[in-house]
Amino acid sequence: MKEDRLPDLSDLDNESVMGELVKGQPSSEAMDIDTPSGDAKDLDLGINVGTLEKFCKDAARSFFNEQGLISDQINSFNEFVSEGIQKLFDSLGEVNVEPGYDPSKKGVSDWRHATFSFGKVTLEKPTFWTGNNDIEEEFTKFMPRHARLQNMTYSSLMKVEVRLQVYTHEKSDKAKTGNYRNLCSEKCWSDETEEMIMGRIPVMVIKGAEKAFIAQEQRCSTRLWVTDTPTWMVQYQSQFKRKRIYAKLVDAPKAEGYTGGKVVNVYFLYTTVPVWIMFFALGASSDKEIVQMIDLEDCDTGLLNIILATIKDADEQCDGFRREGAAREYVHGLIKSSKFPPSETFDECISTYLFPTISGCREKALFLGYMVKCLLLACSGKRKCDNKDDFRNKRLDLAGELLARELWVHVRHLERYMMKKIQRDLYGDKDVKWEEKYLDASIITNGLKRAFSTGLWCHPYKTTERCSGVVATLRRTNPLQMMSDLRKVRQQVAYAGKAGDARYPNPSYWGKLCFLSTPEGENCGLVKNLSVTAIISSKVTEPMLDALVSSGLEKLEDISLSSISKSDKVLLNGVWVEIKRDKDQREVRIFSDSGRILRPLLIVENLKKIKLVKGGVNSFQSLLDEEIVEFIGVEEEEDCRTAWGVRYLFTGDKGHPFPKYTHCELDLSFLLGLSCSIIPFANHNHARRVLFEAEKHSQQSIGFSTTNPSIRVDTLSHQLYYPQKPLFRTMVVDCLGDRGYSLGQNDTIARPEYFNGQNAIVAVNVHQGYNQEDSLVMNRTSLERGLFRTEHFRSYKAEVDNKELNINKGKDTKSKVDFGKIQSKKGRVDSLDDDGFPYIGANLQSGDIIIGKVAQSEEDHGIKLKHTEKGIVQKVVLSSNDEGKNYAVVTLRQVRSPTIGDKFSSMHGQKGVVGFLESQENFPFTCQGIVPDIVINPHAFPTRQTPGQLLEAALGKGIAAGGTRRYATPFTTPSVDVITEQLHSAGYSKWGSERVLNGRTGEMMRSLIFMGPTFYQRLIHMAEDKVKFRNTGPVHPLTRQPVADRKRFGGIKFGEMERDCLLAHGAAANLHERLFTLSDFSQMHVCQTCTRAATVIQRIIPGGKRTAGPYCRFCESAENIIKINVPYGAKLLYQELFSMGICLKFETELC
Repeated sequence: MKEDRLPDLSDLDNESVMGELVKGQPSSEAMDIDTPSGDAKDLDLGINVGTLEKFCKDAARSFFNEQGLISDQINSFNEFVSEGIQKLFDSLGEVNVEPGYDPSKKGVSDWRHATFSFGKVTLEKPTFWTGNNDIEEEFTKFMPRHARLQNMTYSSLMKVEVRLQVYTHEKSDKAKTGNYRNLCSEKCWSDETEEMIMGRIPVMVIKGAEKAFIAQEQRCSTRLWVTDTPTWMVQYQSQFKRKRIYAKLVDAPKAEGYTGGKVVNVYFLYTTVPVWIMFFALGASSDKEIVQMIDLEDCDTGLLNIILATIKDADEQCDGFRREGAAREYVHGLIKSSKFPPSETFDECISTYLFPTISGCREKALFLGYMVKCLLLACSGKRKCDNKDDFRNKRLDLAGELLARELWVHVRHLERYMMKKIQRDLYGDKDVKWEEKYLDASIITNGLKRAFSTGLWCHPYKTTERCSGVVATLRRTNPLQMMSDLRKVRQQVAYAGKAGDARYPNPSYWGKLCFLSTPEGENCGLVKNLSVTAIISSKVTEPMLDALVSSGLEKLEDISLSSISKSDKVLLNGVWVEIKRDKDQREVRIFSDSGRILRPLLIVENLKKIKLVKGGVNSFQSLLDEEIVEFIGVEEEEDCRTAWGVRYLFTGDKGHPFPKYTHCELDLSFLLGLSCSIIPFANHNHARRVLFEAEKHSQQSIGFSTTNPSIRVDTLSHQLYYPQKPLFRTMVVDCLGDRGYSLGQNDTIARPEYFNGQNAIVAVNVHQGYNQEDSLVMNRTSLERGLFRTEHFRSYKAEVDNKELNINKGKDTKSKVDFGKIQSKKGRVDSLDDDGFPYIGANLQSGDIIIGKVAQSEEDHGIKLKHTEKGIVQKVVLSSNDEGKNYAVVTLRQVRSPTIGDKFSSMHGQKGVVGFLESQENFPFTCQGIVPDIVINPHAFPTRQTPGQLLEAALGKGIAAGGTRRYATPFTTPSVDVITEQLHSAGYSKWGSERVLNGRTGEMMRSLIFMGPTFYQRLIHMAEDKVKFRNTGPVHPLTRQPVADRKRFGGIKFGEMERDCLLAHGAAANLHERLFTLSDFSQMHVCQTCTRAATVIQRIIPGGKRTAGPYCRFCESAENIIKINVPYGAKLLYQELFSMGICLKFETELC
């Protein structure tokens, strides 16, 4: 809906609902997914299906051009920089600093006091210190690429104007009694304002690593929350505990007579107040007036008994509370006797802590009556309890809100630090002037940097706790993975067992969140992805209450109590962006707060305006202005009847009037997330396979990760040599590209970077048993031509202290380390230059020194390539960072062609590893000489339920044979008849199967082989990165067992399950060899006399000679001592127990 258009609320009544356009229920035939009802015919004004579909495509393309996929996070951060920081400092107000009173030293009026407050906030553009003393060249422009290359934090300097006032209290002679503060006048000693550096605000690049915010789901704090567990309760939410209000239905103290056993209490400022007394404290004059405020029509006996029990309970707790002022005194006494009594007066407490967004006691009493009404209606079953998993009860915190929350914690920390410093000078009679000692900019800088680095963010409600999963490192395996990370949504739960129904899809997700894109494991259902067209609302600051009043709305203070029951309640928290009319509760709920998920829909009633749009769709905003398209929220969509596509708007039955829908989808594939919507024929596959492809395989596939690899030093990256685009097309990828996009014309794909793979000829066949289970047989000749060939880049980083900055001044000069070359015992240095870095193109192997570091004492600190690490030097980068370090990066390159054990996947979740590389001449071939590149087992399809891959192969075969490039968009895919007809017209079998010849014998194979081009992806899981082998190698110094790390040339773990397998096979000798002989074989001496362990010592024998050998200290004898074979772990256990005073005995037998 348009933001500047307001509803006419003057003529709202019970019969008029927002769904007036929803006349006429759709027939069951019209809701059929596969075929819309009836035959398509022209609408009014000559609009047909083709025109509407073209318009929907143009509207979607203009939407993506204007909104983009990650504009929500960018806009939120920009709003925080432009307005959010200033509002945060303005909310702190004036801070009073009291001196440490000591009456023995001075009188009360002689002590100095101080106040400080924050003013204008200024953020400077990121700059970098060059080290040049010239003022013009001292600082240079700092870009994110500099931060990535130099392992620095891309941050902006924040300066704030701080005002400091110092004054004393002087007694007044005009009065001798009363409040002391009112009898004192203030004498100002100093008042100064300075612009101070408060710290640095990081901007998504922390120590060279790119970070991304994950949108956090939070409970909506602008609406009441009704729940029935653990008791019936209605809550008024707030971030601060003191501002939270609860109205609960509890058991009455005395269940006698007509009490009904339940009463309503209000929980306010850590105390419990009977609700009837609270009404009188807010200015109610009679019980009748309170009943009118609650506004219960047709009250049944149960609710009446609760109200009577509440009145009786109030009479018993406070006799005479109806007298003027008695209720106020009673509530004020309860507040002051609470565990944490506030220092404010009663009126100040009511104004500050009781519904702070509502002004006036009468208005607060009316809202309290509305809370009680919601509670009683829910208790009687006339109102539903709020569902915590429904997205109309949730809001999303984006980058701006999350950064403001974390910054607020560190600013309060800095505020306490400043108070202590100023208070110390006030007490010591020192001059209190603005100095650097009062401010510590590292509190904010280091605090934010630590939060970004660790990902631990402050909790939205619990200030002492931190929550994880707010900030994550941005992954850049391919562009699709990066974009998916930026569109993630996360729900925080205390622990996995407390998630409840949060993991299950909710009906409110429809069109807003993808119900297929979610990770496996503990975060399943908690981490979700936004749908393609879903956007998140931003905060609207323009006050529109006056405009609503001019439209017929009456303000709460102007309405009489008698007319409340005849009027509809309008709940407003800002301007009109989303409106929900609930005729059952007689409420109009208008929402304009930030964090709501919206999505665009066509307005069916105004589709005839499409003919007025000349020259195509110029902008999406123009469609909003013409009211052809509008943004719909979660709560508003409940009253909308939405068609699944423009074809469902046409009906063959003349008895149905047009329109029968209020809104229409732009395209059904827009219901899915980005990674799901580009999967061809996704609606034909099992949902689990679509999830695998969307969350794992598509984000692990190797493509072209970045367009600037020459100025990046990522720790690990991959690049495909010959990336291709698929033969099919999808609606989402076409709409993401601009109409002027060069690749978007001439029947080509607009966004090929979202597809990371190549088109391979895939045959469904059994090939000599080498493709059992999920194995693949690949054509060796195709791989030699460059199929799926990739480059693997790995960067090695090192840093040393900068000599010019004298960081080590005063330290031992021998311990200083610098880059350089020295003959090393650790590894080979043949490829290093004198500066300690390898030359470009050097071929390094395992064990070579890649970066040379030498101390002044000629001690070697070089970085050595670990086991299985090798490559050719691609680039060497040397720079300095902001921590006074010289920073070096060396990148190695490896060319990798697919080998046995590498992992591949189609776009349908059919993953598999290479089981055999077959020569081309041994493959079956068609009469046209076509040889498959990949052979997949036919048993993979019935068990995985992925017929979409067969449809993709058949469609691609027809396209490659000269057919038209067709769409494989989910939910609007071409039918099987269209695909078979295209194949038949191209001269192939209708079902895609062909006669092939055996490559080994040359004979015609009996069975037909299904063969066609399929888009396959090479994943980052390669055998070369996972292969683990060793004969002998390093062992742990304590246990003398092989180490575990693969890169340290460690051993292969042989666990309990492997041991059980050998036991089941009866291979005792193999088990003994594996767990003992090849692991930690050792020997020890045992005394057969006392069955205790003997030691090998040097002792004096009779005659004065010395001899060395086993000796039992218990028996004091060297006889009857034998040597036994034991694992060194057992020997270590004996020694550790012996050190605790526990001695083991060994029973030995001669074998």
